[in-house]
Amino acid sequence: MFLRIILLSVVLINNCFAINNEQNILISSPKEVKAGGNFLLIVSIPANLLSGITKVELELPNGFNAKVRKTGNAEFKFTNQKASFQWLKFPESEDVKVSLDITTPTNYEGYYVIKAKALYFKNSEPVKVSIQPQIITLIENKDQSNSKLIINDKTAITFNSFKSEGVACIRQVPYIKNEEIFVNLLVSKGHFNKYGKIQEKIPTGYRVANIKSHNAIFIYNDKQQILKYMWMNMPDKEKFIVSYKLIPNEAINDSVPFLIFGSFFYAENNDTKLVEIVERGIDLENIE
Repeated sequence: MFLRIILLSVVLINNCFAINNEQNILISSPKEVKAGGNFLLIVSIPANLLSGITKVELELPNGFNAKVRKTGNAEFKFTNQKASFQWLKFPESEDVKVSLDITTPTNYEGYYVIKAKALYFKNSEPVKVSIQPQIITLIENKDQSNSKLIINDKTAITFNSFKSEGVACIRQVPYIKNEEIFVNLLVSKGHFNKYGKIQEKIPTGYRVANIKSHNAIFIYNDKQQILKYMWMNMPDKEKFIVSYKLIPNEAINDSVPFLIFGSFFYAENNDTKLVEIVERGIDLENIE
């Protein structure tokens, strides 16, 4: 489990508050798909949950393509790997289902995460509804042969061999040691030396202990399950590692996927930019 182991308006997107409704909006999709194959993804929204101006958005992994099958009378768009359904007035008194035909890339293998969220207004206040992410495992399709395989979670790279075109941040696939889960993050910052921040949202049921911060300020919000590493001036090294561990603090629900989502923020020309943290089979243990 551990090894398989985010345009209504700018105001709506940036100022919405989150409520926990994973059990209300459901996504149906297969757990495994042959690389290069197609599958049907269905989003089911129960009556009286959403209302008014509403947007449901799914973020697909790179290489995945989506065509709408059922819109539920919404306007549909698919751009920049985001499939969105938007209603000017959501049909709140009835159950709604929307669906997509999704095509997977032929030369990928491993697990991939589909993230989703819903945005709407309640009592004139913007609301963000979280939807449980879906994990799709692409398995090798021997009928589709000759192109070089790109493997999401097994690629054998090391700290010394890693080279980045631009800024990047990689999370080693979390591993278990003495009933604790260890997380290593490799930052490749290039020539940027000023402000930097790592922000990760961890699964519920764990508390966090910092291991290696590289002189960053470490902050953990246990209510939001968010941890941060913050630098006013980043280390001089072009690439470095920060590490933390997750310690179970209650009974873990094995039916909930173990997923960590994170971003790395940095300053360029007085603007703050970010790159998404990607998880890869890189060996960062016992480095530095």
